[in-house]
Amino acid sequence: MKKLPVAPVILLTTFLLVPSGCSQRKLPALGPSNLLTIVTNLSPGDPVIQAVKAAFTRPVTSVEQESRYGFEVHGPGGLAGQRDARNLVLVADLGRRDAVSRKVREVLGKKRAARLQERAGWTVLPNVEALGQTLVVVAGSDRRGILRLLEVEGEELYARADSMVTRRTGDVVYMNGEERAMGRYLESTYGWTVRIPKGFKTAEDRKNGVVKLVSADSQQPTRLLLAYWTPSRAVTPDPEYCRKLRARLAWLYYDEDRVDPGLTAVSEVTFQGRKALRIEGIWQNDKHLIGGPFFTICFVDGGRLYLLDGVVFAPGMDKSPWLRQLEAVMLTFRDSRKAGGTG
Repeated sequence: MKKLPVAPVILLTTFLLVPSGCSQRKLPALGPSNLLTIVTNLSPGDPVIQAVKAAFTRPVTSVEQESRYGFEVHGPGGLAGQRDARNLVLVADLGRRDAVSRKVREVLGKKRAARLQERAGWTVLPNVEALGQTLVVVAGSDRRGILRLLEVEGEELYARADSMVTRRTGDVVYMNGEERAMGRYLESTYGWTVRIPKGFKTAEDRKNGVVKLVSADSQQPTRLLLAYWTPSRAVTPDPEYCRKLRARLAWLYYDEDRVDPGLTAVSEVTFQGRKALRIEGIWQNDKHLIGGPFFTICFVDGGRLYLLDGVVFAPGMDKSPWLRQLEAVMLTFRDSRKAGGTG
């Protein structure tokens, strides 16, 4: 394994004086990022509720079987106790007069709610009741209309909501602070940066263009984020090149990790508005007899090919929340050089 020297980290402590007028600041949302809390005025077994669950039932690439989301379903009486839930889904028949339909009208406003009463629809909103919250509203005055909506637009609903959950996870990740000095160091030294959560340590291999961020909290699962960059004239990344590159970097910088090609998938995605590749799979380390999930984003920007890699080791725990934390960090990536540079 290549030994990376640990880069100096400067810790800055800031004392904030919050005026009494800021007492309305939202509290953090409650619950894990892989739980959907559904509050509805329909019965838990209603086909509409089953369709909502089906839209969000997706597997996680992991050693053990795991779904991206689990579900809790509450009736109108449970709304008050769940309003601060991390991922809150309001499913409402607006023809009924109850706490759920009233809440939908309050959140959306009279005009927008009136449009949903005429024709079923959905929306995804951030931080409505709490910081870090994703609020999904699925509503209409006709249950059959809501069901048809989910059949046609379930994929888009999932994509929008899942993306929002990841972005709102960033709100939670940085709630305890960040290593700003190290972020500035990366920017001034390499021309790119990410927001580094508090408690992550940084190591670098300047010669080969590699920086590795490692979670240092022994009370939490191990999370690694590796960034690699190299000059490139390509417009879009090549799938086979990125797959082999990721395998080589894992062997060199993760103490000889290897990847099972049969459990690896490559897909085209959009990352910060750019065409990119996403690689998902399972890493294994025969030296230490351990393994776990990883995902990689590979893209071209400003004359460079970038590879951002996220690795989680969380035995006995759900992997999805920790993978999502790394994805939230990746979304803060910024190439600060002038466009067209080749450094």
